[in-house]
Amino acid sequence: MFLIRKKTKQSKQKTARMMKQVLFLIAITLLISCKEKRNTYLISGNVTNIPDSTIIDLFMDYGDTGNKISSDTIFNGQFEFSDSLETGPVRMCLRMSDWENFCGACDVWVDKEIIEVQGNGKYLSTWKATSKVKEQIALNKFGSATGNLQAKIDSLYLAGFKNRSDKELRGQIMHKIDSIGNQINELEFSIIKENPNSTSAIRKLYELVAFDGPIAKEQIKEIYDSMDPAYKNSLYAEGILSNLEEKKIPEIGDNMLNFIAHDTNGVEHSLTDFKGKYILLDFWSLGCGPCFAAMPETKRIDSLNREQLVIIGVSMSSDEESWKKISKMKNISWINLSDGKGTFAGASAIYGIEGFPSYFLINPEGVIVDKWFGYQEGWLADKLKKHMKDVNV
Repeated sequence: MFLIRKKTKQSKQKTARMMKQVLFLIAITLLISCKEKRNTYLISGNVTNIPDSTIIDLFMDYGDTGNKISSDTIFNGQFEFSDSLETGPVRMCLRMSDWENFCGACDVWVDKEIIEVQGNGKYLSTWKATSKVKEQIALNKFGSATGNLQAKIDSLYLAGFKNRSDKELRGQIMHKIDSIGNQINELEFSIIKENPNSTSAIRKLYELVAFDGPIAKEQIKEIYDSMDPAYKNSLYAEGILSNLEEKKIPEIGDNMLNFIAHDTNGVEHSLTDFKGKYILLDFWSLGCGPCFAAMPETKRIDSLNREQLVIIGVSMSSDEESWKKISKMKNISWINLSDGKGTFAGASAIYGIEGFPSYFLINPEGVIVDKWFGYQEGWLADKLKKHMKDVNV
């Protein structure tokens, strides 16, 4: 962006602001003039009390994962994001790259039009996006009711992050966050009862049951049953029904639970197809650092033990395109599956997955002999050696 290196900081900022204004006018012109092929969105931000040069990121929101698609630098309280959009509306969110000084996210429903974002200060949960998009209007009803409480949670998360070495203080902070979260849940449930038919409503209803909120399951089921069928054809709906079911999570000594999932070529596989060897189920997610850290050890063990061990990675992301892209990028050589349900339902719900990576070791008879959560270098080898006499590590 800056072609003349000897410009002063003030001159650079002025140049950047002028360029942003030009881009803003161009984007508006495109939106107005290309009515026949109106496939562009513009997110125009105007915020206060944000230092110049602060980086803001735009994520595509898939419900259980987010994929950063663009970044911008805030100058004079302004930022913009503009791009083509094949279908809409889609849910995105704004976050800051600086986790030390900012917290929260501003959720934005994006369609082929101008979306205005206004905010004040470092708590992005209090920022507000406005547009004609029906889902944004529905989402803003929640924000209007819970904004002050969300700001308190954002401030507590920041305090916890800055004092992350103080375990006692962090425990106190998390207790306060849980208490405020219950207040938010009560307010949101009252809004859902009055306005049940929106994607925002069914998503929040899912979060109430999935994260053990204070609302009774009977009440959640009653609201779910009253929703328009159009909103029940979603992963959020599957997640609600899955969490309302009474089911036993498999433990060590239990028989494995079967599921069907497909590989990156779309070929379906049943877990029972691999019975007769040891099976290591590896539940992983695209946004999980430890999951990626485990991959070199996983690849080595897989290559050395294929006669007696089957390693099956199970993707916990519902964004299948990103799953395929990352799988290719990381050159995953072991069996690599997804059921498309992410963390909402399917294999994730059957095995009670609550964090990543999560592992289940199953013996050739189909009995779970070990399960554990997390990864440190050497853990896979140590765990396998406890149960497999001839494993090569």
